[in-house]
Amino acid sequence: MKKRLHIHRDHALFMGNFGIAQPHRHGALVLLIGLSGSIRVQLEGNELVCCRSALIDANVNHMVDCVDEHVAALYFEIDSLYGRQLRQTFLQKQHAVFDIIRTDSVHSGYTNRLITLDLETILKHPLTDPTDHFDLRIANCMQLLQQDYPRIYTQTDISNQLGLSNSRLNHLFKQQTGLDFRHFRLWSKLASFMRDIHNTKQITLSALNTGFSDSAHLSNAYRKMFGIKPSTILAKLDDFSVHE
Repeated sequence: MKKRLHIHRDHALFMGNFGIAQPHRHGALVLLIGLSGSIRVQLEGNELVCCRSALIDANVNHMVDCVDEHVAALYFEIDSLYGRQLRQTFLQKQHAVFDIIRTDSVHSGYTNRLITLDLETILKHPLTDPTDHFDLRIANCMQLLQQDYPRIYTQTDISNQLGLSNSRLNHLFKQQTGLDFRHFRLWSKLASFMRDIHNTKQITLSALNTGFSDSAHLSNAYRKMFGIKPSTILAKLDDFSVHE
């Protein structure tokens, strides 16, 4: 099975084997699917769950064990349509749900369904359209943070643009997204790094290009967000693409 990484503005897809991801918290929703068998997921304070798929909300501390198994990991930005639909459908009363994928649909044509993001054909339940909307100020804030380096906005920059104090921005951002402002800012910065390295093919150079002080700073941030080191994902990719 090919090791793939496809990055889009509102979602990303990894297919391969990343072994064990130590406890970490994403800045986006993640849908994990065991392609060759079951995976093991543990949320903080909960028992280990053996499952074929797991949908985990943003900012939820968890570990993943997929040793000897090929997996697909789909990351959805919290302001994307699919991210909002998945939250509305599955995560209104819980931080994670398990085995929401039709296992009988995992076959030779499955890769194309994931690449084309044909979720409706693999989910056990139809998606529900979101009923809530982000505050326009928070939507604008996320758009600013999602811009690629070299324009890295500080919290004060954005607070001033929106006419809010830093504390008020923090409160609104957490209330609307479930994420701390700094955590989402770091997530967006790492997303910028992943797009940049597609061109440079060099971790240290892309780390510097996207505002990290050095490769160690980048690696620490990556482990915090993904539970693994960058090379675990980036090494020996058979298919790496970035779509604007």
